[in-house]
Formats: sequence, C-alpha cells, structure tokens
Amino acid sequence: MPDFILDESGAITVDWVVLTAALVGLGLAAMAVVSGGIEDLSGDIDAQLASQEISTAFAGVAGAVGALGDLLSTNFSGALSGWNGGAQVDLAGFGDVLQLGPGVLATTQVTIPPGATEATITFDLIGADDLSGAPATVFVNGQPVAIYSDNHGNISTSSPSVAGIAVEMDQHYTNDPMGSGNHGHDSRVPYTITVSDPGDSLTFGVGSGSGEPITDEFYALDDVNISAS
Repeated sequence: MPDFILDESGAITVDWVVLTAALVGLGLAAMAVVSGGIEDLSGDIDAQLASQEISTAFAGVAGAVGALGDLLSTNFSGALSGWNGGAQVDLAGFGDVLQLGPGVLATTQVTIPPGATEATITFDLIGADDLSGAPATVFVNGQPVAIYSDNHGNISTSSPSVAGIAVEMDQHYTNDPMGSGNHGHDSRVPYTITVSDPGDSLTFGVGSGSGEPITDEFYALDDVNISAS
C-alpha cells in the first residue's frame, strides 16, 4: 500500500472552511425560522411600553403607600382621583365641591403606612338648597359614625358609638343663603374623625339620604384630608 494513503499529516484549511461554512449555514437557517416571531414580540413590547403612563406626582392620590403624614388631601379643584360616587362641581359661594345626588354614597380608600397607630379624617360637610331634614351619614370602614341633618337651616347631629372612633365638630356655619340656586338656607360644618389602630387600610364615605333632585337640595363634601400618625 502506498505510504501517502496512510499519511495523516497535511493542511487542514479545507476541512476548517467546510465546517465553518456549515455552522454559518445552520445559524442563518435558524435565524430565518425565528426572526418573524422575534419581530412580532419586539413590536408588542414596544407598543406596551409606549402606552404606559408614568406618574411623577402622587400627593393626594388615595391608596398611595408612603411615610406617616398626609395620605389624601383634596379640595376637589383638581382631577377627581380615587373617589367612587358623587360629582365634582363648581358651586357658587362654595367653590369646587363633591356633590352628592339623591341617595348617592361617595367613598374613597387609603392605604395606611406600617407603624401608624392613628388615622385622622377632616372634612367639611355642606347642606345646600334648603334641605328639609333628610340626613347625611358619615361612614368609616362601612360603619356609620356620624349623622348630620339640615332642616331649613336647623341642624341636628348624632354620633353612633363605635369602638376606637372619635367624632368632633368644631363649629357650625348657617347661611341665608350662601350657595347657588334658589336657597332658603345653606349650612357648612367641619368634622374631625380620629380612628385608633386603623389597620392596613381605611375607607371613608358620606351618603346622602335626600330623595330630591339636586336642583332642589343636596349635600356636598369639601376640603377632605386623611392623615396617619
């Protein structure tokens, strides 16, 4: 047998070129198979990122978790955020308020920061358009804690006893008239509600017991502040 048949020495350039070309060919074939799916996925990701809105201001937004202090503060002059029920209106004589139509319950919820031992709710409750005794009920975590009634300017209040919740009214304002429309009397009362051991979250709400249309009478909320300490 000739020696050159058994000789294993020699250049490997030809073998390397063939193997490398095969690998490149396999890579191109794989890319051709998956490129369509990758293009679709990247398009979906781009569309999703473009549609996201990043908020850089969280003050006054219900449910925001943060340090102790103000959790929600609104006079209803800006965007209505975090409230269910009620309508934001500019009421002559009062400014921007959250108006409660007949039988409407307006609520908002805040998240209580860890370490809080007390939550405080302050707000103004307005009775407008010569109410005839229909009550407004204040709720904390679904429980009635205060009842307010305006009967043609004669105001009566009560505070059902609820463990861990204290209700105070600083003073009453009765006006003849003050707001818009054909009023006989309007009233305004600031409330302060203190909740001990509020837990992880707190729901605040006010419900109108009026059955009359808002052109005749209504209740409204203004200057709501919820804080934790």
